[in-house]
Amino acid sequence: MSRSSRRGPSAPNTALVASLSLGAAMAGGPAFAQLAADPAPVAVPEVSVTGTRPANQLQVPTGNPRLPSTIQDTPQTINVVPQEVLREQNVTTLEQALRNVPGITSTIGEGNGGVTGDQFRIRGFSAQNDVLVDGLRDFGSYQRDAFTYEDVQVLKGASGFAIGTSAIGGGINVNSRLPMLENRYAATATGGMGPFARFTADINQRISETIAMRLNVMGQSSSLVDRDDQDTRRWGVAPSIAFGLGTPTTFSVEYLHFEDRRTIDGGMPIIYSGLGAIGRPASEYGVNRSNWYGIQNDRDETVVDRLTARFSHRFGNWLTVTNDTRLMRVDRDTALTAASCGTGTTAAAYRTSCSGQFFRGLNPTLSYGGGSNAPYNQVNEATQNITAGVARFTTGPIRHELTGGVDIVRETVDRVAYPYVPARPGVTLLNSWTNNDLVLGTGAANNRRETESTNLGLFLNERLWVLPTLSVYGGFRWTNFDLDYKAGTPGAAPSQNFAIRDSFWDPRAGIIWEPTPSQTYYYSYSTSTTPPGTFFTTFPAAATNFDNNIRPERNTNHEIGAKISLLDNRLGLTAALFHAEKGNATYLDADTNEVSATGDVQRIRGLELGITGRVTPEWNINAAYTYLDSETTRSQTAANVGKRVQYVPEHAASLWTTYDIARDTPWNVTVGAGIIWRSQVFLDAANSAEVPDNFSLDAMLQHKLNQNVTLRVNGYNLTDRTNYEGLFGNRAVVAAGRTVLFSVAAEF
Repeated sequence: MSRSSRRGPSAPNTALVASLSLGAAMAGGPAFAQLAADPAPVAVPEVSVTGTRPANQLQVPTGNPRLPSTIQDTPQTINVVPQEVLREQNVTTLEQALRNVPGITSTIGEGNGGVTGDQFRIRGFSAQNDVLVDGLRDFGSYQRDAFTYEDVQVLKGASGFAIGTSAIGGGINVNSRLPMLENRYAATATGGMGPFARFTADINQRISETIAMRLNVMGQSSSLVDRDDQDTRRWGVAPSIAFGLGTPTTFSVEYLHFEDRRTIDGGMPIIYSGLGAIGRPASEYGVNRSNWYGIQNDRDETVVDRLTARFSHRFGNWLTVTNDTRLMRVDRDTALTAASCGTGTTAAAYRTSCSGQFFRGLNPTLSYGGGSNAPYNQVNEATQNITAGVARFTTGPIRHELTGGVDIVRETVDRVAYPYVPARPGVTLLNSWTNNDLVLGTGAANNRRETESTNLGLFLNERLWVLPTLSVYGGFRWTNFDLDYKAGTPGAAPSQNFAIRDSFWDPRAGIIWEPTPSQTYYYSYSTSTTPPGTFFTTFPAAATNFDNNIRPERNTNHEIGAKISLLDNRLGLTAALFHAEKGNATYLDADTNEVSATGDVQRIRGLELGITGRVTPEWNINAAYTYLDSETTRSQTAANVGKRVQYVPEHAASLWTTYDIARDTPWNVTVGAGIIWRSQVFLDAANSAEVPDNFSLDAMLQHKLNQNVTLRVNGYNLTDRTNYEGLFGNRAVVAAGRTVLFSVAAEF
């Protein structure tokens, strides 16, 4: 048993003084905080939304209390998937919503050796712990359902200040449907190919002039088109109540209970057409794309309970204070078959390898990754509290916006693994179905990993206007990271026992020029930190290779951008150039399942373009394009220097547009169409395996029978292309084939 400890520098007194400066402003009251002559309202997270949200998503608030302005006023790229698009596309999961955001790729784990569930990469960097709901972390790894979503926002670029630890490429924030001061009753039933069946209901009831309740419910039973045995059974309920709506003091409580039982797909193996050739999914060489190489144990049974309380108070027009608390538990029983098809390093070895046999016309037996033999149960329990304040005041001719607060997170993870008894039999590349109906027993628990972590974050940001149209800002987050980890055989002394204590700074700074209220031009510098130990539970090889010399991953982002609203603010245009670097990167070897601190430096620079809103009252459009130039600029593996970063496409684009024909008449029709495209992606640091480009053509046709009932038909992947939606070093998950769904929606 080993015991190691590393302590970083403690926060100096100056940091504590800075973190209290907001409190000093509060204590001074209006005598200290003279209001600006024409102060703009402070955009804070609201629990009551009435009326129609703007089609131009630059005009909506961020939903994050650390970023208290609208999307247009925030100096960083933020992509928004609005409620209208979620509804028109009949989005059911977070992963489906994020298909509208170019620059995001999805990855898959490896059973007990990795992590499954929602695994996103933003600009190529892992966002495993960077999913927020209403500005608070959504803990655990599971596939999230969209039945409570108001919209989905993606903050791009290192974002330690706004999110906390990790946040390498940015973060994802979901804004929930919460109570509002109007009576509204809605339900949608959907059915179609797969087969697919889903029902959702959204009920909002006004109780009094300041109190309202809301209830969202969902049930779904579905399978995927052209994918063997990929079925899902899930249901959820989310009641909420809000007090003080329309007053300076509001308080809301929301509870979510969600249960999901689904099949896990370990993916299509990567095969190699020759020695030294670039590997590609076997389905690119004629293997049936519907093949699933799993067994009946490959199920993911998830139960999520989440309680969120949010408080907000406005002190006049100059100060808003919020306090948000979340309690959460995620209980998962899961297992995964990770089947792979390797190759040798010599001509003779290649000939007898799995890939070599296939290209000789044989039907080779696949090998299994280390995580394939270990079903496990994992329980995440977490608490988070964020107290934040936003003060707007003037000192002489200078106008200020001061944001500060405290973020406290406590999380425990208990993960217990079990062996199969007997061991899983082999399966061949062409005959995947031979084991599909197999159910294996499990033996006594043979591995347990326990993590306890506490993060204390202090954040402060000052924005001041040196001219009416020119402002500068600077801020930081100071984090104290405290983690205890132990692992080993249950009932025996731990074989690993680590204590990591560290603290670090994540500064941010920039300049903003707003020549008119509808134009924003900015330069921003932002950072984030991923301390060692962050992923010990889900990537145990990182713990195996841990030593005191492993330094935190440091991430920086430089960005120059513009956000412009046109046509009476109906339409928003965005553009940004950025340069991002990740230092002290870790690397997961897909064949050995080993993680090592490489000391690599990965650089990604690129261009983001976007358009959102209404060109005319009838024509709505949401589109974005991302160019990503990625490179490993330093590596202990010399051959990897100059190679592209894994999972990063050079080009990616999304488009969704609708047009209303004969709106507000009995003959009304709304037609919609869109594409989702990304270019080829490498699967490893050596660029020795890849998946081809993805392209999906989707469409929608909608007709309102009357003001209450709407009929809708959606088509997905209409060209029936073989696409890949989940990536790993030696496997890729095949997406569903051509799918058509029909919906009936009622609203009163």
